[in-house]
Amino acid sequence: MVSRRILLLSASCWLLVAFGNGEERSPEDVIITQEERKLIEALQEVLERLKNKQLPSSERKLGWLPACDAGEQCAVRKGARIGKLCGCPGGTVCDYIVLKCL
Repeated sequence: MVSRRILLLSASCWLLVAFGNGEERSPEDVIITQEERKLIEALQEVLERLKNKQLPSSERKLGWLPACDAGEQCAVRKGARIGKLCGCPGGTVCDYIVLKCL
């Protein structure tokens, strides 16, 4: 979604630059236009890379917790609340008094 917005924004900027005010351009403006083309091409390459980038399946799962070892801290206490940091391995359980996998 963000990449679509960036692509739309870059296309809009390019159109404004390309069809600007309709006046004749001096040779200095032509140099600026070539620099702008280089920047636009670089921006399009970055946008293509971002569009092709996908999150790993483990990061997409909302209820997924990373695994932790036995004896490692598995939860954190913040006031009256306790939040899980990781999932304990099989045969162990997160003890909410010492906040470790036992």
